[in-house]
Amino acid sequence: EVVAWGHEAAGGDSSRVQDQLQNGVFRLVSTDNAFAALRTDGVVVTWGNSGAGGDSDSVREQLSGNVRKVYSTDKAFAALKRDGTVVCWGDELSGGSMQQAEEQ
Repeated sequence: EVVAWGHEAAGGDSSRVQDQLQNGVFRLVSTDNAFAALRTDGVVVTWGNSGAGGDSDSVREQLSGNVRKVYSTDKAFAALKRDGTVVCWGDELSGGSMQQAEEQ
């Protein structure tokens, strides 16, 4: 079980996703103001400041399983999936977008 405390806007309130954090969490990763929990089933659960990666709704389907590792910068997350693909979210200027990499 994951328990968070502190300022709500900085990830201190995980009540919105608490039901998803009850079992199977084996790794926590943070940005400056958000958290990502990787569960044993390969699902990623996020909370905290939306501009710092706490809101992963835009990539929710891609984070619903088969994630192997999660990495972070100061305001963004990247998830490495088992098939080798990478999913990014959070602040675009801090690595939350694959657009520049895809263009090259």
